[in-house]
Amino acid sequence: MKIWQRYVLFMTLASCLTVYVTFFIYKHVKLKYSSKILGGRRGVFSDAMTFNRNPNAIFYDLYEHSPLYNILKDVDRSTLTDYRTEEVLDSDLVTESQRKHGINVALSDLLPLNRPVPDSRPSGCRYLKYPEADLPTVSVVIPFHNEWPSVLLRTVHSLVSRTPSRLLKQIILVDDNSNLPGLQAHLEEQLRRQFPGPLVELRRLQVRTGLIGARLEGLKYVTADTVSFFDSHMEVNENWLPPLLSEVLKDRRTVAMAQLDYVNKDSLEYEFTDGYRTRYGFDWRLVFFETYFRDDHIEGTSDTDPLPGVVMVGPGAVMNVQYFRELGSYDDGMMIWGGENLEFPWRVWLCGGRMLHVPCSRIGHIARSQPYHFPHGRLETEHRNYKRAIEVWMDDYKQYVYEANPAIKHAEAGDLTERLELKARLKCRPFSWLLENVWPDLLVYKENTLAWGWLKCSADGQELCIDNSEYLFSVSHPLVAKSCTYKLKPEEYAQHLTATHQTMALTKERRLRTLLQCVAVEGHFLSDRVPVMVGCFDREPETWTHTGPGLLQHDKSELCLEIGKRGTLRMSSCDTENPRQRWVFAHYNPAGNKRAEPPKLQHRIE
Repeated sequence: MKIWQRYVLFMTLASCLTVYVTFFIYKHVKLKYSSKILGGRRGVFSDAMTFNRNPNAIFYDLYEHSPLYNILKDVDRSTLTDYRTEEVLDSDLVTESQRKHGINVALSDLLPLNRPVPDSRPSGCRYLKYPEADLPTVSVVIPFHNEWPSVLLRTVHSLVSRTPSRLLKQIILVDDNSNLPGLQAHLEEQLRRQFPGPLVELRRLQVRTGLIGARLEGLKYVTADTVSFFDSHMEVNENWLPPLLSEVLKDRRTVAMAQLDYVNKDSLEYEFTDGYRTRYGFDWRLVFFETYFRDDHIEGTSDTDPLPGVVMVGPGAVMNVQYFRELGSYDDGMMIWGGENLEFPWRVWLCGGRMLHVPCSRIGHIARSQPYHFPHGRLETEHRNYKRAIEVWMDDYKQYVYEANPAIKHAEAGDLTERLELKARLKCRPFSWLLENVWPDLLVYKENTLAWGWLKCSADGQELCIDNSEYLFSVSHPLVAKSCTYKLKPEEYAQHLTATHQTMALTKERRLRTLLQCVAVEGHFLSDRVPVMVGCFDREPETWTHTGPGLLQHDKSELCLEIGKRGTLRMSSCDTENPRQRWVFAHYNPAGNKRAEPPKLQHRIE
């Protein structure tokens, strides 16, 4: 064979190999991961549908009047491939249904109701033993309003298949006046066929009452020793219940919380991060957020040990039902949704109980935007609920919330007589106890501080304030300066959500703080030393010196905070003549009083 013929043969083979590799990547990589990369509606079908081919798979009986029926009715769900699934879901109607319900409901209809989920527990949990014969029983209450039927049924199937039958006494479904056709007679038939017997009950409300009202309605029918309230879009993991019941058995005043994993709303993949342990917090806006456990919480513990929490996400906790009732259950003056995840944990802690995160109990939860209708408006409803919690439990600390969001102050809270009487009857602690013992991470900026409020620098024709960028975590994050928001009118604070972004304080211990972090200095050389936000409990304290309008000096480095011409922050050699190193707090409190002085005694620099 001549050289040119060999060359042609080689190039032909190389081209064929290239085409084959490209096709392989397209088929096995692009289709598998494109939904994650592009964030589109198409899920990770290969992974999500592994159980479809199992002969034990149970599928949802499609409702013939569903808007998706004609799209899905001829699909053989037991033999689905990536290509076929992609073809089925490539529809404007599927997209609209997903937008409306916040979940890929068409994909949910294609997946088995009894699908397995990956075991997300720490490895040590598999070897722990629980005294199952001594554990109390549980009733699970699941309120729902227009939840997609297959999503709801998958929640029930996961409970039945992954909960010891001796421990699971009831599953109480409470229909909060749904008008979705598939949740009427069709749902009742599905429940009768799939769950014969008394285990699963369906109760219907004729008037929309909201999450709290529906939970309280379900509570009326609870006959077990403990109760757990679920959302209607959850899937429990292996052996989720015994670890929770074990903690309640030890102390009836414990509210034992499972760790929530995520079920992706688009792909319905069960997602988790190995080794990650969740706790929850709140700031003065009453923004609820997920965060980490501090190092001092974890030190000396194993990855299977329960840890104390602050507040709760809402579903997936177990508590002694009699204790729950003694504690006042939920506030029935709260409407629809919102606020109970703060109010109830506050009440638990202040009235002698405890919130406990249990890492060996894991539950998958679909996080989505709230798709439901709020008859009185979502914002108005949330403000009312928060106002009820604030006025009953926060004592004088309510001023911090009202400063952060004045709209809540003017909300109508309804009659609080019964809740205040409950507080007195239970002889609950003051809110200051919770801030000192449970959530010291949150800065009470008018107490034990030398200066507080906005921290401003005016130089080179610009007026900038230190801003926390809404950062909520303790991992190191750059501190920045932005346009000062104190010039906004009070009614604009809530709209711009900036009222607390620029609240700073210099504490009596001379630590410079944002609402949730302390300010430290990082960098090895003068040219790269910058101020950063860090967890106040995660490293040795770093102190600052500032006696009034002027320099703000970091004691360890002996450098001063300086603002650059473009608004960047850096640490530089101190220079009293440099206007970019002249800082002013809104309020000064030289004595570092326990409670900030009245305005007439405060020094404010305009």
